[in-house]
Amino acid sequence: TLLVPVPFTRMVKILASESVKIPTGVTVTVANRKVVVKGPRGELKKDLSHMMLDIRVHTKANKVVVSRWFGKRPDIACINTCKSQIRNMITGVTKGFRYKMRFAYAHFPINVSVEGQTVEVRNFLGEKRVRRQPVPEGVKAYRTEQNQVKDELVLEGNCLEDVSQTAAQIHESCLVKKKDIRMFLDGIYVQTKEHIVADE
Repeated sequence: TLLVPVPFTRMVKILASESVKIPTGVTVTVANRKVVVKGPRGELKKDLSHMMLDIRVHTKANKVVVSRWFGKRPDIACINTCKSQIRNMITGVTKGFRYKMRFAYAHFPINVSVEGQTVEVRNFLGEKRVRRQPVPEGVKAYRTEQNQVKDELVLEGNCLEDVSQTAAQIHESCLVKKKDIRMFLDGIYVQTKEHIVADE
């Protein structure tokens, strides 16, 4: 008897859905997959229209439901991504995000100053070049008092993406080039990630 191989078909799930609980004091509105979250700390907006998902707010159950009809595995994976985005927005408008960065140097002291919405880094490895990093709107950058904590820069904001992206760009602007990075450990590093409003 001749065995005919059966073609492999990828399984399609009829309905996959996940939900995010909305805490008290927070309102979430969705229109055309554009999510707006309002809370005690302010308002955040995010356009999720690139994700082929069904996002609905259930006011009675006080939750956001993210669904995908007839999705394959990569499509269903987007549900958790969308859920995390909404959860981070809710955390942002209730608790906020704070990143603390510390300066590491062996010989040349790194001089960091905040001028308006720009962070300026001077004397990195003794270089004359001034590194300037713009800080997006909604993110507050300031230096900690020297008598409290030495060589510290703090970034605060409601949007996790903006705060973490700014921290990454400041860190990236002070990378050691053309030297052995095992010996030259100079740079600006993220030391602490926390919420502005302390967890109860």
